[in-house]
Amino acid sequence: MQVKIGTCIRQAAVLSGFAIMFTSVVAQVNAIPSKLSGRWTTPDGAYSQSISANIDVATSKGEITVWSNQSGCSIRDAPIAVTSTGEKLILKVDSSYSNPCRSNVSVELTKKAGTDDYEGELRQDGTNFPILRVKMTP
Repeated sequence: MQVKIGTCIRQAAVLSGFAIMFTSVVAQVNAIPSKLSGRWTTPDGAYSQSISANIDVATSKGEITVWSNQSGCSIRDAPIAVTSTGEKLILKVDSSYSNPCRSNVSVELTKKAGTDDYEGELRQDGTNFPILRVKMTP
C-alpha cells in the first residue's frame, strides 16, 4: 500500500510541475496583445496622430502604422519584430523599411500597472522629433 501511495504522490508532483510550466508558457504568450492602437504626441504636445500595430503572437512579428501630420511621412503597414520582457514590449520596424522622414524606427512600451494601457516612446532617425511619446491599448 505504501508503494502505491508513494507512486501516486510522485505522479501528482510531476503533473503539478507540468501544469505550472504550461501555465507559465501560456501566460508569456498571452502577455503580447494581438492588436494595439493609440496616439503619439510630440514632446511639446503640439502635434498628435494615431498609431496602431497588428501582432501575430505565435511568430512575434506583425505590422505597424504610424500616421503623420506631414504628407509622405506616415509609416503604413511596416513589418515589425516584437519582443517582450516582463511588462515591456518593443516593436522594431524591419531595417529595410524607411521613408523620406523616418528610418530605424522602434516603439518601446511599458504596461501600466493594474491596467491594459501601455505608455512609452517611438524612437527614430530623422531631423524632426526623433522621440515621440506613445500611449496604446489593446
